[in-house]
Amino acid sequence: MPFLRVFCWFFLLVGCCASLGAQAPTMSTISTRWQDSFAAWEIYATQRVPDLEEGEEPSEELYGDLKLRWLNIRDDWSEWDFELGGNRGTIRQKWKDDLQQWELRTYSGVIVTMRTAWNGDFRQWRVSDNTISLMLKSKWTNQLDQWLVDDSNYGQFYLYTLRSQDPRDWAIEDKLAYEVSEEMKLAMIFLVVFNTTPRQ
Repeated sequence: MPFLRVFCWFFLLVGCCASLGAQAPTMSTISTRWQDSFAAWEIYATQRVPDLEEGEEPSEELYGDLKLRWLNIRDDWSEWDFELGGNRGTIRQKWKDDLQQWELRTYSGVIVTMRTAWNGDFRQWRVSDNTISLMLKSKWTNQLDQWLVDDSNYGQFYLYTLRSQDPRDWAIEDKLAYEVSEEMKLAMIFLVVFNTTPRQ
């Protein structure tokens, strides 16, 4: 009996160590699928690897996508489909004629709401999953190629264009606390790309 108990504890300890070592990927960039259209995006992530050599960058892998629901049917920018790390869902305007309120829903039941902080101001957004609420802001008032969350409780989330004033490719710097879900992060990424790109 003591041997069996030690054996069980050993496997429990090994399982805990393995789960601590295998961390979730971190979203690192989002880019348009095609150079001449903003209707479909590809999301890339890097795996957190603890023992990289100095100066060595982690490799990026395709992690998900975001695309207009009615891509080939009609010019409707109010509904989007996404897949992120195997999780799927939709992003829609809450009301068809109101660009100030959006809702992200996963097929597993997660809901994230997005609304402008001030009526008519598309440079500041409140993003909430009913547990955590974050404020996403454009860093500048006259140029929309840098966006930031800077929250004293949950950390920072920073998006910026890889080339100045070219909204086809964005870098993502994620320093948010682990409590902030991928769905919340995706909602903020969506707001940035939607509000800074031409509807084409």
